[in-house]
Amino acid sequence: MPDKYIIFSGRPNAGKSTTIRALTGVKVPVGKKPGTTTKLNKYQIATGLYLVDMPGYGRKIGAGKNWEDTTKNKILDFIQEEADNIVAAIHVFNINTFIEVEQRLAKKGFISVDVEMIQYIAENLGEYPFIAANKIDKGKEQDVLRNVGAFLESLTDGDPDAAVDYLYAISAKNKIGTGAMKNKLVQRLIKKGFTNPFERVNR
Repeated sequence: MPDKYIIFSGRPNAGKSTTIRALTGVKVPVGKKPGTTTKLNKYQIATGLYLVDMPGYGRKIGAGKNWEDTTKNKILDFIQEEADNIVAAIHVFNINTFIEVEQRLAKKGFISVDVEMIQYIAENLGEYPFIAANKIDKGKEQDVLRNVGAFLESLTDGDPDAAVDYLYAISAKNKIGTGAMKNKLVQRLIKKGFTNPFERVNR
């Protein structure tokens, strides 16, 4: 039986490593600078089940274009090649900057890197990943809600109801909203035939 995977993706400085710790208890490295994760790191959390911490997807300060392209290809290839073995996917992004970044990209004819990645995961897995709209503690509530609304509109081409149940507004650092997201993740794993693997991790 092939190994199964829980994958975490996100841009540098999205708070991916902190989110992994908050949701799973797996002690992945957390750095003071963006881009701590520089390769696909696998952590065995149960027999035949691995957590995959993917490197930051997109621009990274101090990294060349060749590094960015190579990293991107590794991530996309893994998702495509292991699609049948991925039992859960979680994409983490900074919700506070979505509108600002999207508008800047739109002027250049590009779409959001986060939207692009989530759509790619959905195309390969047949459903949206769990979406961690992180760092809600860094913005005012009304601004967070505006960014969430704009994000869902962009992701779904104007049909936000199609993805709203997959999105969780959280602060991984302060563990706000992470409980509900963790419960959904555990329920997904149970449906896939795994008991809660994080109980063993947190002992």
